[in-house]
Amino acid sequence: MNNEEEIKFTIGTDIEEIDRFRALEDESPFYARVFSPNELAYCRRFQDPSPHFATTFAGKEAVVKATSSTCRVALSKVEILRDEQGAPLVVLHEECDYDLYVSLSHSASHAVAVALAVRQSYASDMNEIRQLLVSTVKQILPGGEVP
Repeated sequence: MNNEEEIKFTIGTDIEEIDRFRALEDESPFYARVFSPNELAYCRRFQDPSPHFATTFAGKEAVVKATSSTCRVALSKVEILRDEQGAPLVVLHEECDYDLYVSLSHSASHAVAVALAVRQSYASDMNEIRQLLVSTVKQILPGGEVP
């Protein structure tokens, strides 16, 4: 068994300043280069899209970090969507034998994301996966509260 086969899961985190996205012009080439049409539409539907861009970007970065030792996923291949209830979903547009989960949050000034990459052969216990995400978010957020 090689080292990659021994890795059952990896975690990636990212934090972004929301004002960094407020400073960008609405039609900045950065948006088209980094975000998918679905992500752009989601973020731009809000009166203040900056927190949503920052949070989505943090999610993408956290996924890249979580997969850096396993799949080496490019930022442009990561898409953060929302389900019917608004929960974030990771759509990966390249092959990877890991299931990806992300938790997103933001305050008035910062956006934070935690991503979990779980080897598909290990992904049968969703409760354990959720507990890992909650535990990690509690360690990152001030006051340790999960929104």
